[in-house]
Amino acid sequence: MSKRDLETESGSDINKKPKKEELAIDSELLDHHSNNSSSNAPNSKEDDEDDDQVATAAIVAAAASIASPDQHKDDGPSAAAAAAAAAVQQLKQQHEQQHQQQQQQQHQQQLQQHQQHQQQQSQLTLQHQHQQQQQQQQQQQQQQQQQQQQQQQHQQQQADFVYKSGAPSVSSPYTITPIPQSIKPVHGTEEWHKQRKENHKEVERRRRESINLGIKELAQLIPTSDTNKAQILQRAVEYIKRLKENESNNMEKWTLEKLLTEQAVSELSNSNEKLKQELERAYREIEQWKRQAKEAEKKLAE
Repeated sequence: MSKRDLETESGSDINKKPKKEELAIDSELLDHHSNNSSSNAPNSKEDDEDDDQVATAAIVAAAASIASPDQHKDDGPSAAAAAAAAAVQQLKQQHEQQHQQQQQQQHQQQLQQHQQHQQQQSQLTLQHQHQQQQQQQQQQQQQQQQQQQQQQQHQQQQADFVYKSGAPSVSSPYTITPIPQSIKPVHGTEEWHKQRKENHKEVERRRRESINLGIKELAQLIPTSDTNKAQILQRAVEYIKRLKENESNNMEKWTLEKLLTEQAVSELSNSNEKLKQELERAYREIEQWKRQAKEAEKKLAE
């Protein structure tokens, strides 16, 4: 066999070897694509399109590696395979980025739904509270109306009783005990005027009695020995004014004492902190002196 035949055979073997390696790499990429497609079958249409792009790039790279043996001879056996792997890697990165963006969007949608649910619950709670308040207000209004109606009925009954008994109606707190009479006097006669005057005198007498009783109770409350009603009232006014002044003075005094107490407490706390720091520093110095003394004893013992 000649030398030229040997070179031709060796060159064909070298060309066949990179082709086999490239075909092996392309087959691995196709297997990876098939595995990804089988595991991510329920994904969206965008994921399927990305997988198609990855498969197309792998097939194109394999075809280019087979169709250009001269280029492989010049550039090396792994140039085409590296280019195909780079293209596939880039497409995979794009696919992963899109998948991450989709996950982020889903997470944001879930958060928005959760926030909307919380807002709806808070609105329902506020509405329930508002309804309860309205019901309570309505119940209170109804109770007040019932009390007013009862008071009006009671007053009407009293007025009817006074009218039937023949005595004139008098506003509270002074009431008149009706005078039982067998025959009601005719309106405008002397007997009618006489009865009216007597009732008026009775009202005035009870009013004076209530005023006198109130003045006596007031004289017992204030420190005075006067018996005159006007003087008692005057002393009561002065006494109430003094009480108000004393109350205002006490409020100012208590406020000032509170401020002084707070200031003293803050000063004491500051002094306590300083003492604490000094004690800690002294403790550290004592520990340091102890260590030095132990070291000196060890040296002396040696």
